Amino acid sequence: MKFLVISDTHGRSDLVDRLLALHSDRDGVLFLGDGVRDLDIERLTLAGRLFGGVRGNCDGFYIRTQSYDFPEELLLNIGEYTVIMMHGHTHGVKSGVEDAAAYASQRGADILIYGHTHIPTERYYPQGECVGGYILKRPLWVMNPGSLGAGRDGRHSFGLLQIKNGQVLISHGEV
Repeated sequence: MKFLVISDTHGRSDLVDRLLALHSDRDGVLFLGDGVRDLDIERLTLAGRLFGGVRGNCDGFYIRTQSYDFPEELLLNIGEYTVIMMHGHTHGVKSGVEDAAAYASQRGADILIYGHTHIPTERYYPQGECVGGYILKRPLWVMNPGSLGAGRDGRHSFGLLQIKNGQVLISHGEV
């Protein structure tokens, strides 16, 4: 299974369209906020593809479309893994991801995906590691796709979350 992970589009629906065209083989799109207006939900879910989305701090009151309500966080089951999605601003990710990672683990997540910092990040925490004052009961993969619309380094980045044969692969790309 292959999922595009997008965050912080900030008005760049043209880049969303370009990315979707490049990855037409995706099984779904996971959106992490700050650009709800840039999405065509009906098109994203075409052919039964999974869509999950959360709102960010810049999404204001535009948190509901005709067919989708954008919560602050979302738990999804993808295969045998539980994914928690959040924008990250409510967990202080600009000061470090540890509190968000501890929270994700406490919620039973295997994978944390978040946005807000505009910086592509990927980490793996093994079972038993102390993160944010919490001992992980199982491994945790952590990913920030960066910003598709307004990367801090001028790049337009996205993430890929792939789950195949019980393995998790997280990676980044640019458009």
